[in-house]
This record gives sequence, C-alpha cells and structure tokens, in this order.
Amino acid sequence: MRDDFFSTIGEIIKYGGSTFAALVAMSIYMATDGFFVGNWVGVDGLEAMALIFPITMVIAAVGVLFETGGSAVVSEQIGAGKKQLAEKIIRSNYLCAAIIGVTVAVVGNIFIEPLLGLLVDNSSEQHITDLAVDFLRITLCGAPFLITVYMTGAFMRCVEKPEHVFFLVGSSNLVNIILDALFIIVFGWGMTGAAVATVIAQISGAVIAFWYFKYSRQKFSSSAGFASFAYIFKEIKIGAGFAVATVMTSCIEYFLNAVVLQYDAAELLAMVTVSNIILSFVFLPLNGLDTGIQPLVSRLYAAHQEQHCLRVMRYGFFLTVVLTFAIYAVLMIFTEEMTRLFVETNTPITPEMIIFLRAMFVLQPFVGLYTWLSGLMAALEDEWRNLVISLVPLVVQVPLIWFLPKILPIEYISLNYSINDVAEAAVAFILIRSLFKEKGISFKKIFHAR
Repeated sequence: MRDDFFSTIGEIIKYGGSTFAALVAMSIYMATDGFFVGNWVGVDGLEAMALIFPITMVIAAVGVLFETGGSAVVSEQIGAGKKQLAEKIIRSNYLCAAIIGVTVAVVGNIFIEPLLGLLVDNSSEQHITDLAVDFLRITLCGAPFLITVYMTGAFMRCVEKPEHVFFLVGSSNLVNIILDALFIIVFGWGMTGAAVATVIAQISGAVIAFWYFKYSRQKFSSSAGFASFAYIFKEIKIGAGFAVATVMTSCIEYFLNAVVLQYDAAELLAMVTVSNIILSFVFLPLNGLDTGIQPLVSRLYAAHQEQHCLRVMRYGFFLTVVLTFAIYAVLMIFTEEMTRLFVETNTPITPEMIIFLRAMFVLQPFVGLYTWLSGLMAALEDEWRNLVISLVPLVVQVPLIWFLPKILPIEYISLNYSINDVAEAAVAFILIRSLFKEKGISFKKIFHAR
C-alpha cells in the first residue's frame, strides 16, 4: 500500500507537476504585460487591457480546444500502441493551428475596432479604446503561434515528456520579460512595445515546438502524412466544453466591461485586469495539475488498469484540494499587496478596489473541485457534460452582472464570479455521477481503491 502511494504520487508529479510548473510560468507570462503596463504606462493601460482580455480569450479557446481534445485522443492511440497514428494526428493538429490562427488574425483585425467601440461611447474615454486597438492589431498576428504552443505542451505530455512543457513555456516567458523591459522601459513604446514583445515570444515558442518534433529525440518516425479528420472532429467534441467555457468567459468579460462603464466606474476596469492576472495564478496552476494528470488517466483507463487509474484520480483530488486552499489563503490575506504589484506607486488603491477583488475570490475553493471533476470528464472522453457545464456561466453570471449593481454598490459586481464557482462545481458533481455510472466507476471506488 505504501509503495503504491509513493509510486502513484511520483507519477502524478511526473505528469502533473511539470505541467503545473509550466502553467505557473504561463501565469507569469500573462502577468508580465500587466506588470510593465501598469507600472510604466499607467492605469489607462490597465483599463485598456481589460478591454483586450475578452478577445485574447477567444484565441485561447482555440488552443484549449485542441490542447484538451488532442491530449485525450493522442494519449488513447499511444496507449493502444498506435504510435504512428498518434504522430499523424499531431501533424493534423498543427495544420489546423495554422489555418485557424491565420483566420482569427484576419477576421479579428477587421472587427476589433467596431467591437471595442461599442463599449466606449464617451469621448473622454476614447483613448482607452485606442490603446486597446493598437495592442490587439499586433498581438492578433501571433494567433497561429500561440495556438501552436498550446498544442505542443499537450503533445509533450502525451509522449511522456511533461517536464519539457516547462522549458517550452519558460523560454517563451523569459523572452517576453526581457523584451517587455526593453521595449516599454528603455524604448518607451508603451502598449505597442508590450504587443510586439508578446508576438515575438509566441513566435519563439512556435520555433521551439517545430524543432522539438522535427529534430529532437522526439522527432517523427519515418511515417508521413496526416490522420483522418475524423480524429480532429473527435478532439473537437471532447474539447468543446472547455473551449465554449473559455468563449463564455470572453463574452461575460465583455458584458462586465460594458456594465462597469455604464455605471461610470472606469477605474474598476483596472481592477478587472488585475483580477484576471491574479486569477490566472489560480486557474492555470490548478488546470496544470489536473490537465497534466489527464493523459495518465486516459492511458490507464484505455489499458483497463482500473485500480491504478482510480488511485491517480484519488491522489489527484487530494493534491488539488491542498493547492486550492493554499492559493485561497494567499488571495484573501495579501489582496492589497498583490494589487500594488500592478499599480504604479503614485496611484492610490481605494477600498472599492479591494472589495471588488475579495468579492471575486471569496468562494474560490469551489474552483478546485470543478477543475478536478471537469478534468476527469475530459480524461474519460466525455463529449457533452463539459459542454453543459460551460453554459452555466451564461445562465448564472450574465443575470448577476446586470442585477447586482441595482441592489449593491458597483464594486460588488464581482460577486458574480464567486456565485458562479459554486454553481459550476455543483453541476459538475451532478453530471459526473451519471458518467461514472456509465463507466462502472463511483466516488466510493475512487476513495477506497487499493
């Protein structure tokens, strides 16, 4: 029993630990622009980034779609001993990344200005839109490279090299930090400098991805060609829930920005940016742990190693709980200190700003439960339950964003996130019980597995 415990924890650390570290690095990547913009461009830059965030989330949704679905499908083929087919599926994914990324870049550049113009109709705030448009016109060009980096991280885990994800993301992160400092502080390029640094960092990640599967020890075998698009459609079905959830987040953020501006609380837009950065340190590490374990669960389940699979599920849950509450304690105790990292020294942090952030974090532990449950659904190749969960924010958050400012001060509008965290966890729990019943699994089996 003791040997099983340590060997299983070792496997989880191998698969989930490195991905966890990689997504912590990605959190830092996301925070880098906010840090340099907030301290050297100012609050206007942070407000512009709040307008930018919903659009960047749409690009991330494509990456999440193929990261989640591709990881499950490729892991399944490797577990079944079909390595050459797995390699062809990986090639097909990269082809999709190029096509979709270019399409997003072109369409995005056409519509971003009118889309952001709908939010800001006050001439005194037009400069915020101008900053956001300048940033987006450049960063949208990096869409194919960003999607490629997402995919490569997933496939590195599939070929049992999860530790390489950290080097992939960490290298891109380092490039972004160095170039942000150079372009924003030294050259004084402001938001444009942050955008150029971001795209160059994404390109460097794509170059590493190409080298990794072309020339490293993980290079493709002598087999050539692409897999049937039936596998891509299967990936889309598996990853659709996560992708739709990301798009929902984008739409909800857009609506939140509109309501905040309607109540003449533009200064809270800066807190929207700060909260998005801070929450990336919540969601990405948790997602890194559970997504990192996902290929292991998929492979063990496909190989009919039931007890081993159940142990991984159980210990993954315990690690998620510990991580969730550790993050929660930091969020609630050091809220003001974390905010100050992204706001220039001569700008006061008001009580309303702190209330906005803490109201968003107050029920954050439920995020850990939801992340673990949704990760298991993806690992077991569920096709519709994660999609159902992804619609919960639309039902819960949109009405709350409209209703809360009518009964509470505007800074309490962020309570919509906390209430939604509970709703998503509850729906995920209800739905996964029916999935477990179909698969012959139960929570009792998971928590009493040998």
